Amino acid sequence: MSFSDHLDNFIKQREQFGHQPNRMQKRNSYTVVDATDQSKAREAMAKEQEHATLRAEQETKQYHQRIRGRCVLPSEAQAQQRQNDTRPADPARIAYIQQLKKDLKLKKYSTE
Repeated sequence: MSFSDHLDNFIKQREQFGHQPNRMQKRNSYTVVDATDQSKAREAMAKEQEHATLRAEQETKQYHQRIRGRCVLPSEAQAQQRQNDTRPADPARIAYIQQLKKDLKLKKYSTE
C-alpha cells in the first residue's frame, strides 16, 4: 500500500466518522464564565490580605514606644495613657489595701 492510498483511506475514515479533531478542540477550549459570589469573595479576601501586609510592613518601619513590655505605636501609647489617667489613685483606698495586707500577714492560720 502506497502512502497516497493510506492517506486516501485516512481521509475517507475522517469524513465517515465526522471531524474528530474539532471535538478535541471544543473539549480543550475554555469558556469565560461570569464570576460567582464565591470567587468575588476570594478576590476581596486576597485584596484585603495584600493591604494588611502593606500596612503591617509600614507599621513595623515606624517609631515604636515600649509600654509595660509591649512595643506600641505613638498613637496607641497616647490612647493607653488616656485610659490609665482617667481615674486618679485614691489615697484612702491605698491605705485601706495596705492595712488589709498587714492584717493578713499578722494572722496565723492554725492547722489541725
